[in-house]
Amino acid sequence: MRNVMKWQGMAMAGLCVMASACANTTSGSGTTGAVTDTTTSQDTGAAAGTDATSGGQDTTTGGGTDATTAGTTTTISQIQQDPSSTGCTNEAGFVDGAKGITLSQVVVVAPVQTSTSKTSGKTSDAVWVQTKGGGQWSGVELYASSPGPLTTLKVGDVITVTGDVSEAFCVTEVKPIAVTPQGTTELPVAVTVDVDSIGASQPAATNESYESVLISLEGVIVADPGVLGTDGKIHYIAVGKTDADKSINVSSGFGNYVTDKTGAANYTKGQKLNVQGIVSYYKGQYTVTPLSITVAK
Repeated sequence: MRNVMKWQGMAMAGLCVMASACANTTSGSGTTGAVTDTTTSQDTGAAAGTDATSGGQDTTTGGGTDATTAGTTTTISQIQQDPSSTGCTNEAGFVDGAKGITLSQVVVVAPVQTSTSKTSGKTSDAVWVQTKGGGQWSGVELYASSPGPLTTLKVGDVITVTGDVSEAFCVTEVKPIAVTPQGTTELPVAVTVDVDSIGASQPAATNESYESVLISLEGVIVADPGVLGTDGKIHYIAVGKTDADKSINVSSGFGNYVTDKTGAANYTKGQKLNVQGIVSYYKGQYTVTPLSITVAK
């Protein structure tokens, strides 16, 4: 989270999720099964595209005690609105938050995403959970070593999580100490968001409220089908209300790719799309990591 406006990049956790990641292996699809994207290189809005906190990264202790008290049962909303989250400025590392908090009966809303760090070689799982009602401030990323407590989770699982809060490159995460299954349920309804109400034109606080939340963008227009990542390859498409409106980027993710296997763009300027996915953040920009992308009429 942050106190200045920014975007997307996975792996956070996007979630995670790379652009020319056609080499990823996926079993299952959409929001109805356990999908694991195995990634060795990615530029993504989810923290799973970065080294895990268990991957040997240095951390800085501090924050996380205003709205979120260590060792207590709390809510995702309290964690996401804590000053250590909304005021995060450490774009290049980790800031520890409250320890041993418990989130009770949250719902898994996106498939587990597994990634391997290019620097440490360690493998980690990321999964996104929300409170049952959904909406703003209702989502957060869970992140742990793989195989581990997140590996077997499926969309629709209800779990209680005890863990430690961290800001990973200004994306709020909970690193689980214990995960307790509590049955299954229907997913929270994706929040239909007007593309002008989220993205580059909006203040950070507005976008922050949707971080790690399941949203739906309906009838958005492709303004740029080939937004490049830091490696010079296509990682995103920019969409808005017109073919000149680059309100927000959509990355590859969960078996939905913005490029084909050759790295060429899968979409064209002016195409109208419906996108459902998780809002992510990476290095100064928000994005949507898609659970589904369909061409609209």
